[in-house]
Amino acid sequence: MARFTFGAGNARKVLRLPLYALGALASLVVPRTSRLWVFGSGIGVGEGALPLYRAARERLGRDTRVVWLATTDAELAEARALGLDAERKTGWRGFRLTLRAQVLVVTHGFGDVNRFATRGGFVVQLWHGIPLKRLHLDSPATLRVSFLPDHRLVRALVSRAYRFAGRGIRLFPVASELVAARVSSAFGVPRSRIAVTGDPRDDALAEPRTTSVLDAGSARTILYAPTWRDGEADPVVPTSTQWDAIAAWLERHDAVLYLRPHPLGAGDYAAGPERSPRVRMLGADRVRDVNTVLPEIDVLLTDYSSIAFDFALLGRPIVFFAADLEQYAKRRGLYDPYREFSGGRYATGWEGALDLLGAALESDPEAVRHSGWLRDEFVDVTGEATGRVLDEILERTRGVSAPPVEVRPRPIVAVESAEGSRLRLTISGDVTAARLEGRRARVDGILSLAGDLVVAEFELLGPRWGSDDLALPSDAYRLQLATPAGWTSRSVTTATAELDHELFRATVGAHAGGVVVTVSAPLAVDERGAVAQRRLEHEYRASHPEPENAVFFESFYGQSASCNPLGIDRALTELRPDVTRYWSVVDGSVAVPAGGVRIIEGSRAWWRARAASRALVVNDWLRKRYRRRGHQKVLQTWHGTMLKKLALDRGGRGLRTRIAVLRERDRWDALLAQNPYSAEIFRSAYAMRRPIWQEGYPRNDVLHSPTRAAEVRKRIGIPDGARVVLYAPTWRDDRTEMVDFVDLAAFARDLDAGHVLLARGHSRTLAHGQDLVGAGLIDVTSYPDMADLLLVTDVLVTDYSSVMFDFAGTGRPIVFFTPDLAHYSADLRGFYFDLLADAPGPVVSTRDDLRDAILAAADGQPEYAARAAAWRERFSPRDDGAAGRRVVERMLAEGWLG
Repeated sequence: MARFTFGAGNARKVLRLPLYALGALASLVVPRTSRLWVFGSGIGVGEGALPLYRAARERLGRDTRVVWLATTDAELAEARALGLDAERKTGWRGFRLTLRAQVLVVTHGFGDVNRFATRGGFVVQLWHGIPLKRLHLDSPATLRVSFLPDHRLVRALVSRAYRFAGRGIRLFPVASELVAARVSSAFGVPRSRIAVTGDPRDDALAEPRTTSVLDAGSARTILYAPTWRDGEADPVVPTSTQWDAIAAWLERHDAVLYLRPHPLGAGDYAAGPERSPRVRMLGADRVRDVNTVLPEIDVLLTDYSSIAFDFALLGRPIVFFAADLEQYAKRRGLYDPYREFSGGRYATGWEGALDLLGAALESDPEAVRHSGWLRDEFVDVTGEATGRVLDEILERTRGVSAPPVEVRPRPIVAVESAEGSRLRLTISGDVTAARLEGRRARVDGILSLAGDLVVAEFELLGPRWGSDDLALPSDAYRLQLATPAGWTSRSVTTATAELDHELFRATVGAHAGGVVVTVSAPLAVDERGAVAQRRLEHEYRASHPEPENAVFFESFYGQSASCNPLGIDRALTELRPDVTRYWSVVDGSVAVPAGGVRIIEGSRAWWRARAASRALVVNDWLRKRYRRRGHQKVLQTWHGTMLKKLALDRGGRGLRTRIAVLRERDRWDALLAQNPYSAEIFRSAYAMRRPIWQEGYPRNDVLHSPTRAAEVRKRIGIPDGARVVLYAPTWRDDRTEMVDFVDLAAFARDLDAGHVLLARGHSRTLAHGQDLVGAGLIDVTSYPDMADLLLVTDVLVTDYSSVMFDFAGTGRPIVFFTPDLAHYSADLRGFYFDLLADAPGPVVSTRDDLRDAILAAADGQPEYAARAAAWRERFSPRDDGAAGRRVVERMLAEGWLG
């Protein structure tokens, strides 16, 4: 099976640059004629290009020649057998036809016709489905060249080439305004060249059928259509045992499974048909355009393929199968969170997929409802798209007026008022609820009626995790409206508005077929943007401020006021209340301790405090080219005892990375270690020559405040008497979101009654993904302080996170869930010691074993008592509730503060 990768494809384009140049020169001297149109498609004779070809030839008549350009002799023969005027796209004849044609219609790119002769033509890019996976300029996977390093300069060069090609597209038909925004971003095509017409390839779904293409008889039909993985093999090709299970399942349900691997993908599914006559291949050799047979399919099984949007037009159930979601999402990127795309229900293995298929064959109402939601959310116009696209081409090339396109009506939204921290919108249509929804927060609107209009008022300032009057986290919040058909983000507005508050800045406007409220940090006009920040940085580096008896605190790059800096802040408040405590935060959504001074990163006040404070206390690297003043001291508290290797100890680090590590180390006057073990590693990992203070971890002082537990449980929303299980995995260097080795929503339901599962993603995953939702599940990824969570936790579940060392001091049970232990230890990071040999709790790798271990932990894990005691002695000998006090006393004794 043919393979394609973006790296190889881009490499071929680079090598063909001389041919592109010659073609461009030829286009300057050879005139194009309106009496010649050429068509092509990357899959052969099919896709939307085929119905558009036939419609054009019928409407244009004999005055215009309409030619199909074929890639192979077989395609040429097929086209001519279908009655098409066809020629080979390669060679002189294909070059000349493309060079002379006024209109060039393609589905996969300029290579569908003669790629060297497209300059100056009216290129119609039909594309091949609504995108879920990110395309071209929007995806890192598409900006690589196989024989060049994956470097930002290479990506910038490829990006520029994509933008140049995008300027050559004159018309890009799409299914909705939402899709138009993605296409404009991905291809660099101006919005004026994108038309909402519907997709010609979907017209086949509405065509009356008199004969059956498939041969299933009375059996129910399932189509499995996975997407391709950029040249990588499909990871879910069934094993021999799985094929047997699939065959038995199909027999029990009287169903036939049709396999449609992507034509550019890789993966051997041939063993399926060999095991059972109920498993059948449906390759391009049998059905060129899969949309033509979708009306004969009862249930679709897919992963990230755009075929889900096509099938949704039929209103039939779709089962989603995402075994490699995290890897795929990181490598390629998705426009929508997969949970939203799939309706929150997807399988990660064949056993789960068969369970969902069984429900779908019984017309699972939730699956049918979600299919309708995909249709209504992403498609503004359906049926007869071919005629509308042809109308649009003729209007833009010949001035023939096209009838207006009637799109599905959307609620009309206007801004009634925007002042202070409140936004009032007026909405037309049948709307019963409204909310602004972001990745980590949402705001429900308060609705009232004003005549025929609905007024929705949104308060953009409010409580969060027990702290009052905080801004929303910086993000784009899409307006969601509850209508009789369900929740939708589709709406129309021409209004814009701005709110400037001391804690946030918000702008309201139209985006991707809806209304978006963008919340950002409250920076002044002369503080916003790269140019302003470079100017402020220059002023910072040149300034010589008077020293201020203050401490500049920063935790996790300003995403929270937490960890060791917070523990030190508490002790400093008690011992030296006269010292000013500045807290560096990314925006007004971050709560700071009582008496602390919030300074927004990048503001003029932030730059000044960074230069004037006598001490800086941070738990991660300093950024933005910190410049030490003579009056300043820097305490690097770090953020955990390490199992995984750090800095210079990591293998495969290049010279540039090593230099960066040493430059950062030189900014620190002292480094805080939780224990002697950490101190020894810091000496190696950072070649640390300055003092390492072994005073215990101030962040764990709170674990010795049991009276605080009731307040924390109430703040989080934990029911009285519930047994708390905290799942807190570390981040992965090859992923952006929290790992998904188990479906946490389903897992929470499977725990015994009385359990509450807290899900805590690493701080580096905070800006990615969305909060998880489910019965008995609370996503606490954005909760500011991990120590509070450990305080109320009865059983900790982690993998390689440093929380294993902090929690040990509580004496409560730990379960280690490590499905990727070999990959993580060998390929990603490497360990400083053998976790399996020393772990103070069970190490499990399957879902069932994890559940059993959590339930068994109610007995206190007596079999691990000796290991747990040794673990505490080694890793938390000074976590006694007074570490913060000792650190502050040492700062004072060494003259860090006045």
